[in-house]
Amino acid sequence: VVQPLEAVINRHQPEIIYTHHNGDLNIDHRITHQAVLTACRPQPGSSVKAIYSFEVLSSTEWNTPGSNPFLPSYHVDITTHLDTKRQALEAYALEMLHPPHSRSIDHALALAHHRGHSVGFEAAEAFMVIRILQS
Repeated sequence: VVQPLEAVINRHQPEIIYTHHNGDLNIDHRITHQAVLTACRPQPGSSVKAIYSFEVLSSTEWNTPGSNPFLPSYHVDITTHLDTKRQALEAYALEMLHPPHSRSIDHALALAHHRGHSVGFEAAEAFMVIRILQS
């Protein structure tokens, strides 16, 4: 799992990596998180300067209560991008379900408003900072 990911990172030299939260109920998400951290070990000459994890509806909030909760510490204002977010979610229609399911477009937009309101924005995407390197 890690070696193909390392090859992609070496080829594209990203400075920022976004990955799943390691506390998700979905085991594939947890393995992805671990693979990203392994592939992005802080080594001299690495292009990766920041790693952020994101939450996934019906996975992050469904894990065992108190087990590695998603605690966002980095918020990006997406107020002017809510229509784009809705369109992206509509393109993902095969995975989206109808309200009141957690993985619905209505809930995703409500979460964006909740994350935004918690930090003074109309809407936001929230991330956990895993690592930031600054020279």
